[in-house]
Amino acid sequence: MVNIREASQQKTDEIVSYVLEKVNDGVWQAGHRIPTEKHFVQQFSAARNTVRKALTKLESEDVIVKYVGRGTFIKSEEIEAAAQADELTGLDPSPAEVNEVRILLEPAIARLVATRATASDIEYAQKCLSNSLRAETIEDYKWWDAELHSTIIRASKNNMVIYIYQVIHRARQQIEWTEMNEERIEHYGKEHARIVDAFANRDAIALREALKTHLQSVGHNMLKPLNSITL
Repeated sequence: MVNIREASQQKTDEIVSYVLEKVNDGVWQAGHRIPTEKHFVQQFSAARNTVRKALTKLESEDVIVKYVGRGTFIKSEEIEAAAQADELTGLDPSPAEVNEVRILLEPAIARLVATRATASDIEYAQKCLSNSLRAETIEDYKWWDAELHSTIIRASKNNMVIYIYQVIHRARQQIEWTEMNEERIEHYGKEHARIVDAFANRDAIALREALKTHLQSVGHNMLKPLNSITL
């Protein structure tokens, strides 16, 4: 019979190895927001205390850094500086303002992304799409949704763009967004599929238009109640 303490330690080591592999392979880069504790609990069939033990170990080894109310990130000097400055505290952006900035940024870098994306970037974007479509909770869907867009941004390989998007991502976490339901998620899933398809084909024009259409759809739905969505 496997000792309970040994089994817990094995799970801890497994989670630590998983995170380190993602970092070493470049899938999770500096500033990347890692999954929630709940996500790790489900993925590894581990107790929450076991997950916390693994994350504590990673934090003590300066692999990750936790920010109360915002999540846990792969350690990054840039994101730590931004957190210390806390430049968004007094800004208090609205969802519409954040989405307007995303419309200005994401479609504009489509050519960079199409040119510089690696096979690993494309594979991970496809995984994000697949997992978002299979998400069993709204929380999980939102996480994979954010991951998909962040993956595309990181594929630009432009540190300034990545940093700016980290600030935008922080703003997204600080505000209340419109509610989601299955119908809206299905609609966004189709738009995400077009984005990923253009991304995988390195089609800059199609990617730009797919991103623009999706973000305009998000902005449009901010003004509409769930029961009046137009698909």
